[in-house]
Amino acid sequence: MNQEEKARELISRLANDFEFFLETLWVEIGLPPIAEHQRWIARFLQDGPRRRGIRAFRGASKTFVTLGYATWRLFRNPNERVLIISKSEKHSKDSLYMVRKWIGQVPWLQHMTPDRKGGQRDSATKFDIGTSDNDRTPSFTAASITGQITGSRASLIIGDDIESMQNSMTYEMRERLRNEVTELDNIIVPGGDVIFLGTPFHQESLYDKMMDAGYKFQCYPARIPQESEQTDDLAPEIQELMYDGMRPGTPVWPARFDDDELTEREASEGRSLFAMQYMLMTKLTDGLEYPLKLADLVCMHTETSSAPMTVAWGMTDKYGSSTRMEEIPSLGFGSDGFHSPIMYSDDWSEYTGVKMWVDPSGRGADKTAFAIIGELNGYLHVLRLSGLEGGYSSGVLSSLANEAKRHGVREIFVEDNFGQGMFVELFQPYIHRLFDDDWGASINTVRVAGQKEVRILSALEPITNQHRLIIPPAIATDQEFQRQYTRLTRERNCLKHDDEIEALAMCVKMWQESMGVDPQITAERRRSEAKEQALREHYEAMGLACMPAPRFIQH
Repeated sequence: MNQEEKARELISRLANDFEFFLETLWVEIGLPPIAEHQRWIARFLQDGPRRRGIRAFRGASKTFVTLGYATWRLFRNPNERVLIISKSEKHSKDSLYMVRKWIGQVPWLQHMTPDRKGGQRDSATKFDIGTSDNDRTPSFTAASITGQITGSRASLIIGDDIESMQNSMTYEMRERLRNEVTELDNIIVPGGDVIFLGTPFHQESLYDKMMDAGYKFQCYPARIPQESEQTDDLAPEIQELMYDGMRPGTPVWPARFDDDELTEREASEGRSLFAMQYMLMTKLTDGLEYPLKLADLVCMHTETSSAPMTVAWGMTDKYGSSTRMEEIPSLGFGSDGFHSPIMYSDDWSEYTGVKMWVDPSGRGADKTAFAIIGELNGYLHVLRLSGLEGGYSSGVLSSLANEAKRHGVREIFVEDNFGQGMFVELFQPYIHRLFDDDWGASINTVRVAGQKEVRILSALEPITNQHRLIIPPAIATDQEFQRQYTRLTRERNCLKHDDEIEALAMCVKMWQESMGVDPQITAERRRSEAKEQALREHYEAMGLACMPAPRFIQH
């Protein structure tokens, strides 16, 4: 076989086998070998029905594979008309830029380069294929789902991550998005393909509605699912692995998302969000529909100014005895209840800081709720959580100021979505009159946005899943707190009262930057610093030169 025949055979195979095309393209642009799940996606893209969709975990490279598919379609037929739409025009333009870059970079795609001198289009939102016929519609167009797409025509429409947290928060938003998607039926030409790819952001996900409307979806979760985690659209390749005995929980893409990585993401994002965005479960089980568990909290007495350097959570201690605090009646589901720590260190230290969140009343029947939290070594100790009746009265303002001083609060944050600063103006004199040489506190207003229930869960679920939120028995025994904590879901207005749980969540959020530390490493560093300081004081007391103390930890 001569070189010309080999070239013809290569081009023929590239044109007829998308998996081979993708594999060859990946080599040309310097990407790692195609992962197994990406091959599965490629086969479904090539052989699936005209109305199809891909639900895949975050980071699965579903967009890259599908852009490869769009390039392949144009390689096979330069007169294809591709429209890629996304949640924003920027996202779509980034995708167009990637395809355009491949065409200019890969030798066997360069014949597709737009002929600018011949009048072909080549911009950030559209371009023509060099060998295509003249047409009013560009070969490749990028647009936002909310943009001006009426009047467009396409033989291939790709809806890339059109559902987001921002555009699916409310029922009205989800209906608007759904109506915008139906407009695509007026854009696709007869015999054309519509492909959606994305990750769900809500229990009433657009992708579920599209399945009901006849779209064929395939689902690629980050782990082999448990029986309770299986979805109706689970990809057949994953079903086959399960049938062959692959252990549930095994990572699907271990080269990039191994077990440790996925475990860390589940801890940082919270179990319910991980279930939705990595296991692609929109119909959550009871255990995930109500994500906050009393058993995830650490229940122990807290001190006003100091706490143990480390605290260890567990359901059974080293003797095998349960840490369940039976003396505290539980309103949790099933066997859920409070647990004391299995141990805490004898070394205590002052809190790194103490912060207060105040949510003024004035809306509905909620009280003026407040939370006070101290932080030490990555653990958050809830010192106070309560609500005060009386709106902006002198009694309420005075009580809040006294609580702040008694607990050594240095930063006070006030929700200010409705009061336009009025509460702070009234509150400041009560704080200032308590100032002395040893105490003072700043007051900052914070505007909050987004659905309240999602905001609360986003703040509380990750830290409680890591067992780093510590509450005293006095709060644990509060049945209203338990009711708000255990009955919270992602459904709007799921709680009649949410004042205290919101104050707790927002105060936790104010400590968010401190949650990136490793409690064990931080505690060890603090012990080292304390020893170094003690040695310096010892040298100085003996009248010796202040020698550099030995480092117990190198950092």
